[in-house]
Amino acid sequence: MNELVSISINLHVFFVFLTLIFAFVNLFVVKRCSDYIDMTKKYELFSPLYYLSLSIVIFTGSVVLAVFKFAISYTVYLMIFTSIIVIAGAFKNHRLFKLTRVRDVNSQEVFRKFAVKKYILDIVLIVISIILAFMFA
Repeated sequence: MNELVSISINLHVFFVFLTLIFAFVNLFVVKRCSDYIDMTKKYELFSPLYYLSLSIVIFTGSVVLAVFKFAISYTVYLMIFTSIIVIAGAFKNHRLFKLTRVRDVNSQEVFRKFAVKKYILDIVLIVISIILAFMFA
């Protein structure tokens, strides 16, 4: 049982950091790619990886939470809140991305501005969650 707990926690921490890396990659892609076609190709590659790693974080977190008999602390509430905010932002970001057209520069700018704000917020929330989790673990 201790091995299951240790493996689950290690996987959870690994995928939290992987999610953070993918958030930085997506932020870099949205900010630095000047050509819209090039940006969409890279964004369509890295965005699903980001959300896949986030879903793995949520799954491993729920496994760890179940192993600890659902003892919810403030850091767990913060992690749940972070996940909800990231997922809610993902729905809006995906909707804006699908509404963006190749020839409509205005919709591209709206998407880029929202995506930059979203990924910066995601990074800040994930970093705060990591810091507080390691401080109070």
